[in-house]
Amino acid sequence: MTSLRAEEQWVKACIEGALPGVEVKQHDDNSGSSMHDLDLIRLGERFGAVEVTAAADGESIALWKLMYRPGQRWIEPDLAGGWAVALLPSARAKRLRSELPILLAELERRDVRQVPRYRHSTDRFSAWLGELGVVHAHQAGTDYPGSIYINIELPLERSGGWVADTGDALPEWLSGWLLEPHEADNLRKLERSGARERHLFVILPGFTTAPFAAAELLMRSEAPLPTVPPTLPPAVTHVWVMSTWSAAHGFRWSPGDGWSRFSKFVDVAEDA
Repeated sequence: MTSLRAEEQWVKACIEGALPGVEVKQHDDNSGSSMHDLDLIRLGERFGAVEVTAAADGESIALWKLMYRPGQRWIEPDLAGGWAVALLPSARAKRLRSELPILLAELERRDVRQVPRYRHSTDRFSAWLGELGVVHAHQAGTDYPGSIYINIELPLERSGGWVADTGDALPEWLSGWLLEPHEADNLRKLERSGARERHLFVILPGFTTAPFAAAELLMRSEAPLPTVPPTLPPAVTHVWVMSTWSAAHGFRWSPGDGWSRFSKFVDVAEDA
């Protein structure tokens, strides 16, 4: 039998903490196809199935993992440094590592300290920046000579917005997101489980496809609960949502209790 994945261990701790007397056990052991992830057990009997999924921006996550090295700064000895560079998620890490320092060094030589977001010039530097996937860049003072700081440009609806008085943006987004093609396989697994309760557990990573209005509710500890239920497809009876940010709680919805908070057991996430 295979071990639980790190996120499944985290989900197990969250569900068992929120539902006293319930044991979460592995179901998908790779012995067959289209198996849901976890079973919910009470008094020795299975009553529920759980499928774990994520609203993840895979392209941005992949680029970030390639460009960001924990505990290490990107330092280029031939640069004055202090460069903040925003990239498209489609940028290629290998080419950036190779060519961006050369381009920035040339900009420094020409005393160019800022590359604006909207460029209409056809000069070779603008074209080169575009080929590298650089959206904009600027240079500021730094205590770390040669430093380059990378950010990934997100669509406006995911990078900021108003902080609402209710949590209704979460079920509004979730209701549509569950019907998108990427969730079809997860819904089929829950439907085939035959379980009375079918729980979908949704994780929002740092780079998420959820809009800011929904994601920010899972980033702050005092965020209001939604006042309206989600519109769930028939395959799902219960839904759990949490972020990988440091907020202590996630939100869950059940037909009997409506919306409530649950502890995220952050220590389990860090150890997993």
